[in-house]
Amino acid sequence: AFTQFYEHYEKEFRTRQYTAAARGTDQLEFEDSPPVFIAVCNNTSVSKEVFKYIAGYEKPGPTEDDPPQVVPGVFDLLSNFDPATGQPRAKPPTLLIDSDALENSGQVDDEFKKVFAREIEQFKRDYARLHGQGSASEIEDSEILREVMNTVGQRNALGAHIRCVVSVSMLTEGWDAKTVTHIAGLR
Repeated sequence: AFTQFYEHYEKEFRTRQYTAAARGTDQLEFEDSPPVFIAVCNNTSVSKEVFKYIAGYEKPGPTEDDPPQVVPGVFDLLSNFDPATGQPRAKPPTLLIDSDALENSGQVDDEFKKVFAREIEQFKRDYARLHGQGSASEIEDSEILREVMNTVGQRNALGAHIRCVVSVSMLTEGWDAKTVTHIAGLR
């Protein structure tokens, strides 16, 4: 089922990409934004496995002295690792979001903060305008991750690069992303 959804997603992605390129915009920029694929899982254990399948992951090397080995995601456009080089993508297109990810995940690590420094600073400026100057300095990683989710598909925002979201019961929580084109439910 995921393969069938992905094939349709890829066609939609390429169509939008081609249309944007024909209008003279950068090949990776879209007039609106790339389509978004959502995989809704029934629990955090399933969501972690689906995330690994779609986004890829690192596993320990054969011995303790060996570097980790990369297992890229099965779908090129959604893999967080470049399929050709095995290197992590600077802006990972797939995001795992559930209560465990919000509280215990390393998704908002120092590298994430470095890559998205401009977007995080904009978020903090906007946050300070709404909640007072001192409030922005107390923003936690979970709030940054929530902001990524809240801005999926919005230009120049933390979630602009997201193409795939893997979650638990996301659609029951009232989340709204206008660029979602594909939803797969897994029980």
